[in-house]
Amino acid sequence: MKDNNSYWILKIRKRPFYIWLLRFLWIVWLVFWAEAALGSKAELEPRALVISLIIFLVSLLTGLALWLLGIKRFKK
Repeated sequence: MKDNNSYWILKIRKRPFYIWLLRFLWIVWLVFWAEAALGSKAELEPRALVISLIIFLVSLLTGLALWLLGIKRFKK
């Protein structure tokens, strides 16, 4: 090591099991609505496609916002 002042700190936080369960359910929810949107597009149902895409995008953006808010809030 060249310099004693240059080092990396790795922080590992243990998360409760329900956080991982919520993340898994959120991903399943997103996959479900993405699949519903693709199925609606394949069957040429424009209303169902738009509804599925709106639900997918709102769920995606809400999940990302909550994730980023959690990172900002609990960053130490």
